[in-house]
Amino acid sequence: MAPIPRPESSTVRAIYAAYEAAAENWDSLGISVGEANAECDRSLWYSFRWCTPLEKHHGRQLRLFATGNLEEERLVEDLERIGVDIYGQQDRIRLVGSHVRGKCDGKAMGIPEAPRTEHLLEFKSSNAKGMKSIMKDGCKVAKPLHFGQCQLGMHAFGLTRCLYLVASKDDDTLYAERIEYDVEFTLRLLARLERVINSPEPPSRISDKPDFFGCMFCKHKAVCKEDAWPRVTCRSCLYSTPEMGGDGHWSCSRFSKPISFDEQKSACPAHLHVPALVPGEQTDCDESAETVTYLLRTGKVWIDGATH
Repeated sequence: MAPIPRPESSTVRAIYAAYEAAAENWDSLGISVGEANAECDRSLWYSFRWCTPLEKHHGRQLRLFATGNLEEERLVEDLERIGVDIYGQQDRIRLVGSHVRGKCDGKAMGIPEAPRTEHLLEFKSSNAKGMKSIMKDGCKVAKPLHFGQCQLGMHAFGLTRCLYLVASKDDDTLYAERIEYDVEFTLRLLARLERVINSPEPPSRISDKPDFFGCMFCKHKAVCKEDAWPRVTCRSCLYSTPEMGGDGHWSCSRFSKPISFDEQKSACPAHLHVPALVPGEQTDCDESAETVTYLLRTGKVWIDGATH
């Protein structure tokens, strides 16, 4: 018989609950540079279109995020201690019509390997397993999301080098890698992101197999493979379009107007689902009534529209 686990301390529960109470959940205005090099286009599209409910993090996870921020401050102090000049912390990254977004950890001059070359700074922390992989294979192979983030940051600021600095959470080992700007990789990534952003329907799945490992822990699995309904926001509506004018705006063809961030979150009574997000097959539409009819996979007929 397995031993009964000890109950969690009331003090620990209270600390975690305090983190959860103070946490703010918000939708990203666009695709994060930290996720931009994800393997699955469809996952990026779902995130961009706000199809999945906002994640609610446990107090332990929130505390871990705070620890990451503290580690970033330490790494800045470590570099300054050896004479590196750091500036531009939290400068904004805006790409692909400002729909690809993020902030940099900083820029630097005086990196010992190339003191006269301006570097982008990207700070990370990792457990022992991840650290071993990074030290063995380098950022591009071991952490493709980090590599994409570094490349997009260099592209945004016109830099040719990035200092990728990782601290081990287990034993404080440091790993530093000078990453060179890869023009071809970055332009291909930007073209891919533009296709995702401008796609009116979700791209193809990375795999249609229900037990594909890459999909097992995806936050969009329910809406992608399990017939869950998407969130009702302007971004899941067939009338909405992301504009490419450079300010990250969206527009509504139903009312011929730009849509503010708050309006996008609340949607309106004229909302019509992007057909590919409905778990069924479209069978009819009525333009005058502004309705679309579907045969759901449950066998039920459902009419999408303001009067239904």
